[in-house]
Amino acid sequence: MMPSPPGPPDDQPPPSAFPPARPEPVDAFGRPLAAWGQRLGAYLIDEVFIRVIAFLAVFALGLRHNVGGRVLWLLMAAAYYAVLNGSEIGQTFGKRLLGIQVRDATGEGGTIGPGRAALRFATVGLFRLVPFFGLFTLLSGLWPLWDPRRQALHDKIAGSVVVRVTQT
Repeated sequence: MMPSPPGPPDDQPPPSAFPPARPEPVDAFGRPLAAWGQRLGAYLIDEVFIRVIAFLAVFALGLRHNVGGRVLWLLMAAAYYAVLNGSEIGQTFGKRLLGIQVRDATGEGGTIGPGRAALRFATVGLFRLVPFFGLFTLLSGLWPLWDPRRQALHDKIAGSVVVRVTQT
């Protein structure tokens, strides 16, 4: 009888040269969590949209170059994010385009409602009036990169999580 050649036994596949894939992170309800790139893309889309709309409103009302224009911009952005993220579908226009939505991380996994959506926005939206809050906004935006639940600081404050609703 000839000795068997070196390598894995015949009944086992050869070992992979690549490490095994890590399981995709999911929330408490088994929904896949949104990737950081999806969140960033949705934010950029939403910010362009709200800036254009707010600029048109500020221009039409003659509030350019004064505090009133910045306050109007803040109020319009707060309403946009509170109403859409707090709705049943939990999606702004950017989130809808990229297939992600904001859901409750602490209860039944449904909508967070407009109140918590407004809180979620307010924790990072104040940079529109006070530039110092831009540092917190930046930190909050980067937080999902190392958080195991992929939550930003504003998600933790509002008890929300961002999940994928379409395949990437």
